[in-house]
Formats: sequence, C-alpha cells, structure tokens
Amino acid sequence: MRKRLSATVAILAASLLAVGSGSAVAADPPKAIAPYAQAAASVTANGDVLIAKNVDKVTKPDTGRYCVHISDPDIDLARSIPTGTLNGYEAKGGSVRVYTSPAGICGNDPDTVYVSVFNKDGAFTNAAFFFSIQ
Repeated sequence: MRKRLSATVAILAASLLAVGSGSAVAADPPKAIAPYAQAAASVTANGDVLIAKNVDKVTKPDTGRYCVHISDPDIDLARSIPTGTLNGYEAKGGSVRVYTSPAGICGNDPDTVYVSVFNKDGAFTNAAFFFSIQ
C-alpha cells in the first residue's frame, strides 16, 4: 500500500512539474467555420491563433512579421490566392501583405505563408489580423 501511494505521489508530482515548467502541449485552436475557405485563421498581435481552419501554428519571428503554417498538404501555395485583413483598430490606417513564396524569415518552408503588418507610416507593427486562402 505504501509503495503504491509513493508511486502515485511521484507520478502526480512529475505531472505537475511538467505542466508548471511549460512543457505541456498547447491545445489546438478551435476550428473556424469557413466552408468556402481552404485555410483561414484569426491571429492576435502576439501571434496566438484564436480560431483556424488548416492552419496549425503561427510564429512571430520579429515585430509585425508572422509565419502562418498551412497544415493541409493538398493546398498548393504556389497556386493559391491568400488574403490578409487587419482585425480591429490596432493598426488603423495600416496594411497587411501576404506572400506565398517561401520566405527566409520563415525558414523557407514551402508550407508557410509570410504575413507582414504595417502601421499607417509604413513601419512594421504588431497587430491582429485575419488570414484566408479561398
């Protein structure tokens, strides 16, 4: 009984330590309802994905620069037409540019779309945006 209790306590302590140390796996974002999009995402200014369809992660290598990874291998980025739109007032008067060619800042990954966000003065800025491939 004592050995079983000690083993249970050890497993519980290891589990809590793993969660507390940041090694827990993040949950997938809720699925977006986007029946006419091949891929879509709502991304926060810091690169978190709020909802998504066929987008499994977004990284933010620098201010105003985002790498949107497409999870569906059947989507041919070279033949796709992506769009990006600012979400809200964070970069009022700014713009979003979307590039489907592999970008160095995104590790030249052919399954990643490079998105850059600019403020009204043309400088890179962190801002929430919507992304989609129709």
